[in-house]
Amino acid sequence: MTASDGATGGKGRRARVGIALSVAATIGITTWATTTAHATAPAPASTTSTIETKAAAKTVTAQLLAFNDLHGHMTSDGLSISAKTSTSKGAGYVTAGGVAWLAAKIAKAKKDNPNSLVLSVGDQIGGSPLISGYYHDEGTIESMNKFVDVAVVGNHEFDEGTAELRRIVNGGCHPTDGCSPVSPTFKGASFDMLAANVISKKTGTSMLPGYVIKKVGGAKIGIIGTVTPDTVDLVDKAGIKDVKFVAEAPVIKKLAKQLRAQGVDAVIAMTHNGADPTPRSPINSCVNLAGPVKDLTQQVAGSVDAVLSAHTHQAFICKVNGTLLTSSASYGRLLTKIKVTMNTSTHQVTKISAGNVVVNHSGTSSKSVRTVVNRYKKATDKIAGKKVTTLKQDLTRTLTRNGESYLGRTIADAQLAATKPKSKGGAQISIINRGLARMNLEKGKVTYGQVYDAQPFGFRLVTMTMTGTQIDAMLESTFCQEAAVDNDNRMPIEVSKSFYYSFDMDKKCGHLIRIRDMRLNGRRMYAAKKYRVTTIDFFSNGGSSLKGFKDGTNKVTGVLERDALAQYLKKHPNLGLPHGTRIKSL
Repeated sequence: MTASDGATGGKGRRARVGIALSVAATIGITTWATTTAHATAPAPASTTSTIETKAAAKTVTAQLLAFNDLHGHMTSDGLSISAKTSTSKGAGYVTAGGVAWLAAKIAKAKKDNPNSLVLSVGDQIGGSPLISGYYHDEGTIESMNKFVDVAVVGNHEFDEGTAELRRIVNGGCHPTDGCSPVSPTFKGASFDMLAANVISKKTGTSMLPGYVIKKVGGAKIGIIGTVTPDTVDLVDKAGIKDVKFVAEAPVIKKLAKQLRAQGVDAVIAMTHNGADPTPRSPINSCVNLAGPVKDLTQQVAGSVDAVLSAHTHQAFICKVNGTLLTSSASYGRLLTKIKVTMNTSTHQVTKISAGNVVVNHSGTSSKSVRTVVNRYKKATDKIAGKKVTTLKQDLTRTLTRNGESYLGRTIADAQLAATKPKSKGGAQISIINRGLARMNLEKGKVTYGQVYDAQPFGFRLVTMTMTGTQIDAMLESTFCQEAAVDNDNRMPIEVSKSFYYSFDMDKKCGHLIRIRDMRLNGRRMYAAKKYRVTTIDFFSNGGSSLKGFKDGTNKVTGVLERDALAQYLKKHPNLGLPHGTRIKSL
């Protein structure tokens, strides 16, 4: 789990699932052949749809248009990015994103080269703003149906378990909330959704197709889709009991070999896994890249022609062992344009290049996608627009040296306030994961929609009894988290104002006694003494492999974390900044 990619959960739910169909369509006299196959299936199924506009040739130049980590951001509300620094503020930043603008940017790129494929590299949904999340992300899928060809699952596609993922793919009404009034006949995703390394325990094959072959301009492109195996620690295990997540590299190399044997001209790996460059690097640079997807690319170099990555919400264009590696930040603010030239006689890529472009708001947005967005906006505006409070200062996710933020502190204080009464759990301490906070809260009027967008996951609070030893073990286990590259390999934990601890970052991984001091309301805490601690149900159930929480006793379940924040803000109008050091690096 990273600061930018919070752990997710939700109980696995049974869903009413429709039958997955790929509808053949014909425009003029040309067709775009599509073949899909499960990762270990003996024989692939095939379907036909339309995209090709040019006759086959020995040399074909195709265009791959990719984005990642959309997270249900149907509108551009609160979104911006700088091409110079890849951040949402700073030199040259502009408003960016929104699916209607993303679709328009894609349509414009297709005019330059009609031989194009549109690829989404995971986390299409999950952790979404209210406009999408309120109706279980059906609006995002409907929007993507207008312009996406192939997607891969991300860890957030498993937020509500495999049953809900199958419903999102195949269509049908939500098993608990029923049919959405906005889309009473939700048909699911019309684009291909891949999951090569997510293996069904029942069948031994991938739960969704592992690859797809697309014929574009006379060339055949094989696309493989995988997701980080860390997903098992990022979502509630109850929802994924029927599958296992296996290592990506062996699967990619095996499927790449199968695709080559089928005569494809290029093999593209889409992986919802990531890495981090030096902070504030330009969007088309590759400065000190480090992380799992760099290692993965080194392992599969030579087997594939490009690796399209995601997960860390970073932007970069790299070459790793001669293989192209890309990522386009998050929320539809950037689009990666990949130009790939293939020799269809030798079935080889002769040239490949890529660049990220900002999805700005020049020109006109896509009318068809805008129609979908407006339908969901109309249905959620009344809920989103309800006033919660007024803030005197911005509550941002910007970090101090010790890894704290004003928004994180406020959320922790809100969760403590919601569970402090004895009837609500009798909490003394609240411990949160700042990675679950997705948007800043800006000064002035704050609406429920803004609170929802800041805390979109819908976890419930759980208050439990823990000993000082268990709390210490939990804090120790937040260190040396490989996924938390952007936070000194430290899980982004923040705490309520009642709690203080210090730690020693000089200790190597595997060396305990990092936690040097723990205090409750200024008083030293003791190993054998019992304390009441509040966290989210995901951590309470053992999520992210944090120690201590799962062994807590006398657990009391409380309100949703976003409702706790809304209640706290409402009770504290004109709230200022929460000052004071709660976490200290020695």
